[in-house]
Amino acid sequence: MLKDRKPATASHLVSVVAGNIKALRERKGLSLSELAQVAGIGKSTLSMLESGSANPNIETLWALAAALGVPFGELIEARAPEVRVVRASEGLRVDAQHSTFRATLLVSSTSGRTRVEIYRLESEPGPVREASAHIKGAVEHVYLIAGRLRCGPEGAAVDLGPGELATFAADGPHVYETLKKGTKAMLVMEYT
Repeated sequence: MLKDRKPATASHLVSVVAGNIKALRERKGLSLSELAQVAGIGKSTLSMLESGSANPNIETLWALAAALGVPFGELIEARAPEVRVVRASEGLRVDAQHSTFRATLLVSSTSGRTRVEIYRLESEPGPVREASAHIKGAVEHVYLIAGRLRCGPEGAAVDLGPGELATFAADGPHVYETLKKGTKAMLVMEYT
């Protein structure tokens, strides 16, 4: 569900656009002159837009978006903070139904055609967690922080100790068996 947003003020929009144009131009390795020429606008206009001293019109923004090869929204939408922090008590926690296995989603992101999810896992000895196959191409990377854990595809599971990593295809049935109290791990799910 989307949260209601307050309408942006003109000065806020000018500031956001200024920062976005400069960041995108620098990321592309273009000078002011080069971007102005490709976009078909004056260098002084572009300089004023980047400094936040000009109010952009929609035609200029469309020209800049096309010249930079980005969607229009990348010019007008406020950028996410450079650093995202998930505190120890935060995340979306999900408990397994028939085992002592707990997974907390810390972050989920998509880059190109790859989706990555990072989870904090906590488990105590008990029933084996039998995981069903995920979608085709799914891969799990399990890094053990504390305890002992057996994990991997059914019939090919491996034992891990602290500081060890197992990577396996997760588009088939796989298992997690906790071998020691206080077991903690990081799980990176990769979908391609």
